[in-house]
Amino acid sequence: MWLEGPARPLLRTAGFRLALRSLALSLGGAALVFVIIHHAAESIWREQIDATVGGALTDILSDIQRNQQGLAQNVRDTMAEGGGLFYADIGPDGTLQAGNFSAPPAVLARWTGARTFRRREGLMLPPRVKAVRGIAHRFTDGDTLLIAENADPLLATNALIARSFVAVFGTILALGLLSGYLAARTESRRVDAIATTLREIMNGDLSRRVPVGPAGDEFDRLAAGLNAMLQRLQELMENLRQVTADIAHDLRSPLARLREHLELSRRRFTGPGLPQMFDEALAQIDQALDIFAAMLRIAEVEAGTRRSHFAPVSLSDLLEALAETYEPAFATAGIALTADIQAGLTLRGDKDLLQQMIANLLDNVMLHAAGASFATIRATRTGQRISLEIADDGPGIPPEQSTRVFQRFVRLDAARRHPGYGLGLSLAAAIAALHGGGIALRENRPGLTAVIFIDVSLES
Repeated sequence: MWLEGPARPLLRTAGFRLALRSLALSLGGAALVFVIIHHAAESIWREQIDATVGGALTDILSDIQRNQQGLAQNVRDTMAEGGGLFYADIGPDGTLQAGNFSAPPAVLARWTGARTFRRREGLMLPPRVKAVRGIAHRFTDGDTLLIAENADPLLATNALIARSFVAVFGTILALGLLSGYLAARTESRRVDAIATTLREIMNGDLSRRVPVGPAGDEFDRLAAGLNAMLQRLQELMENLRQVTADIAHDLRSPLARLREHLELSRRRFTGPGLPQMFDEALAQIDQALDIFAAMLRIAEVEAGTRRSHFAPVSLSDLLEALAETYEPAFATAGIALTADIQAGLTLRGDKDLLQQMIANLLDNVMLHAAGASFATIRATRTGQRISLEIADDGPGIPPEQSTRVFQRFVRLDAARRHPGYGLGLSLAAAIAALHGGGIALRENRPGLTAVIFIDVSLES
């Protein structure tokens, strides 16, 4: 019935979720690019190192076949020529026969093919070297030849790629979250503007329109479409109200003249049975005039013209006065009326209309709550909302009829034996809407509770 409820958190808006999905795709793409770059860079380094180490192994094996010297001597001769590689001739017992680095048995057992090992795994390397990559060649006599190259540039490249990935990943993440937050805030403002406009329209101000920005985006197109629809609705509603007011006004004048004529005729003619006939005719005309007056009153309230006369109203004092006024009538009907009204309740509104709204609801209790023993008026304020309840323990109404009874001229079967036109609740609902609120009927088990909400945050 009302556009109400707390504002949705920005992190749960559709715009932010869309931004998160885009961010996830961007991060996934960045991760894929860095994986490819890392694999390509590492592959290049490995191929270069493996080619260098493989060439050195081929040279040593060729020298052994050509000069028939032992492995240890060939390793020493090769090291003497320089080249910056690491060599190790490890005997069957694990002792270093010749070379400039060594590997423990655990590493030696795992060194098959081209491998990369770090100093922390037990390698004996110069202090400046943190890791090597090389190959192991095992001879039939049990010796193992290790040839390796400094792998620090490979590690440095991997570290650089990792740091770059973290930096880019973090930047994309931060920018994506910021973009999502800004998009969500912009979307939330646009949606709030639309919701506020629609709420004000529902409260009776049909002249309100949704703001349209200069961007021409989907929100602006939606706003333009809504404004066109609202303009058409306003025209139709104004035509309907004008027709209703014109009919009620135009018919009220001849009825008033007819009543005056009947009243004069009643005084002039005194034949048998004529006074009773005139009285009945006058009663029927008075009923028609009351209906037209009520319809004009509803039309006036729904048009919102009374809003310009709003002034501060002490709702607490108004309710206390009404409870005191109605208490004797309720007692005569056998209903105990109590009041539980929070002190200091104030709002901007039309005091006469608010009084009529509450009086209509109290009259309904006396007329339709047959067999009720008590009725209660409760009024409290929570945050920016005032809640007013009028409850009884009477027979109530079927839940499926709780909305229908607010329509004009609707009277349930049980209410038809009492005087009335079926316009009291329609007028009460119009007055509540005029004050930025609404009215609903709820089961009291037993009985019925009329609940009125007024959002005082909308006061201007």
